[in-house]
Amino acid sequence: MTLGVLAPYRGLGIGAKLVNHVLDLCTKQNIGEVYLHVQTNNEEAIKFYKKFGFEITETIHNYYTNITPPDCYVVTKFIAQSQTKK
Repeated sequence: MTLGVLAPYRGLGIGAKLVNHVLDLCTKQNIGEVYLHVQTNNEEAIKFYKKFGFEITETIHNYYTNITPPDCYVVTKFIAQSQTKK
């Protein structure tokens, strides 16, 4: 699955709402980790995801076949799980 916002609509908070929605769903469903791939030269996207607590956890060489550079970073967000009282 991909997530993207067309250039004319960037900076309006749409991407942030999408990411926050996914993270909220993950918290509610006790998913402890979310990761995604981002092209190594996509500094804007890397900066965007870092604002949400994602960290670069891996580099995959030759991940992409039709774009240059072909390498990607795996960026991961570890989600703290809330303890539910019984």
